[in-house]
Amino acid sequence: MNLARRMRSIPPYLFAELDRKRAALRAKGVDVINLGIGDPDLPTPPHIIDALTAAARDPATHVYPPYEGTAEFRRAVAAWYGRRFGVTLDPDREVLTLIGSKEGLAHVPWVFVDPGDPVLVTVTNVSELIMARSRWTLPVIGTASMAVEAAAPVRSDTW
Repeated sequence: MNLARRMRSIPPYLFAELDRKRAALRAKGVDVINLGIGDPDLPTPPHIIDALTAAARDPATHVYPPYEGTAEFRRAVAAWYGRRFGVTLDPDREVLTLIGSKEGLAHVPWVFVDPGDPVLVTVTNVSELIMARSRWTLPVIGTASMAVEAAAPVRSDTW
């Protein structure tokens, strides 16, 4: 089966490539500290495991949530932002439920950017940068050497 051109143009998933490189280094005896995807380095606390187990046994949780998330969840998010950052959010208009941060960040340009618009991408997470660049063919200006190396060469004369 032939893949569509757009699928063939997508680079390998960055963290899979980093896992491969890390495994190769560990095979050589190098002690590698993983600062990659952000997997927990401590076991999940027992009270969270208990809550997850109870929720999994409840038939009411055996369905997909509404596309926009439940009202209860959106209110909880708004309340957390209020406590954490001192801001007031309208849970019905200013809280968006996503399937993941990468999904949300990758769709931001579709909402706010038209083809040909200049875009400055800050380098906070390499995988989002690579995904955005591969979808939008963005010129990249960055300072994180890993992101720059993975995304595109950066020269001061192109700023």
